[in-house]
Amino acid sequence: MMAELPEVIDSMTDIVSCLNTSESLEHFLLNVHCIVQKITYADNFYVVLQRQDGEFEFPYFHDVKDSISLEELNSLTSTEIDKTLTSYALRSDSVKNYSEHALMALTEKGVIEMLGSFPKQWLCFPLINRDKHLGAFVIQSYRRSDEYSEAMVDLLYTVSHVIASAMDAFANQQALIEANKALRTHELELEAMVEKRTHELSVSLEELRTEVEKRKSLQEKLEFDAYHDNLTQLANRKYLFNELNKMSARSMRQPVNVYLGYLDLDNFKPINDNHGHHSGDEVLVHVARRLQEALREYDFVCRIGGDEFVFVINEKIARDLLESLANRLLGVINEDILLTNGELVNVGCSIGMAVSEGVEFSAESLLKVADQALYESKGKGKNQVSFSFK
Repeated sequence: MMAELPEVIDSMTDIVSCLNTSESLEHFLLNVHCIVQKITYADNFYVVLQRQDGEFEFPYFHDVKDSISLEELNSLTSTEIDKTLTSYALRSDSVKNYSEHALMALTEKGVIEMLGSFPKQWLCFPLINRDKHLGAFVIQSYRRSDEYSEAMVDLLYTVSHVIASAMDAFANQQALIEANKALRTHELELEAMVEKRTHELSVSLEELRTEVEKRKSLQEKLEFDAYHDNLTQLANRKYLFNELNKMSARSMRQPVNVYLGYLDLDNFKPINDNHGHHSGDEVLVHVARRLQEALREYDFVCRIGGDEFVFVINEKIARDLLESLANRLLGVINEDILLTNGELVNVGCSIGMAVSEGVEFSAESLLKVADQALYESKGKGKNQVSFSFK
C-alpha cells in the first residue's frame, strides 16, 4: 500500500533531520532504511557507493533471505563486481526495475552473474546530487513481482534525490568533523609530549590498549544489538532467519530435524490499554524469561515483533514429548505475572508448531507453516496449540 502524501513529505524531512542525529555513515543509512520502510515494504535494502577511483563499496546491506555480510561484499574484486547486477544497473545512471524473469534472461545471456537469490522484483535508484554520482540504493522483494507499482517507483525516485542530497551533505559534514577531531587529537598529543616526556611511551601504550578494548567492546555490542531484541534481549527476526537458512542449507545435503513453534500472546492488548505500555513491556520480559527457562540452553527463542515469539528445536524429539513440551509452555505462560507496581496480570498464548523431519525446507516456508498452525490455534480459542507435520 502506498504511503499518504503527508507521510511521504514527513519521511523526506526525517531523512534531512538524520544529518544532525547520525554518528556515522552506517548509522545514517540505518536511519534512512527505517524511514524508507515507513513509505513502502523495504525489508531488503542496500546501498552501494562509488569512490573517486571508480571502485564500489557497500556501506549498508540488509536482506531477510541472503545472509551476505558487508565484509564479504566489500572483499569482492573489481572483476567480480563488474559482473554483478548492481554494477550493470549503475552504468546506465537511470532507475532500473527488473522482474525475476528479466534477471534470469540477463543471467542466461551472460550479461550479469547474480550474487545470492533471485528476487521477484528488483529496483535500483541512482544517487546523484549536482551532477555528482554517489552510487545507488536498491530495494528488492522476494514476495511478489508486483510489490512496487509504477507510482511507487516514481515516488521512490523522488525520495532518492532527497537521500542523495542528504548523503552529500553528510559526507561534507563528516569531513569537517573528522578534520576538527584530528586537529584536536594532534593538539592533545603535543601537550602530552611536553607535559609527560618521560612517560610518553608507557602512556601511549596504555591508551592504545584502552582504545582497543573500547573498540572491541563496542564491536561486540553492535554485533549483539544487530541480532537481538533490545527489550527482552532475546534473538530477533534477523538472527532467526540466519539460523533457519543455515539449517535449510544443511537439509539439502543431509537429514535435518527442525521443530519451530510460533507463539502469540492472548489478552496482551488489554494489559497495554489498562495498565500502560510499561506494564506491557514488563509482561514481555517475563514471558521471554519463562520461555528460556522452559527450554534447553541450546534451543533458541526469538522475539520477532510485538507479542510474537518463535522457539526452535533442532534435535530429534518424539511427538508425544513435543506435544507435552508445547502444553507445558501454555501452562508456564498462563501463570500470573506480578508487576513492579504490585498488580497481578495474566496472559495466555496460542502456539502453532511446524515440524520438519528429515526433508528439505526453506526458512520462509517453515515459518509460514507455523503461522498457519498458529492461525488454527487462534480459531480454536485461547491457550491452544496446533501441529503441522512435514
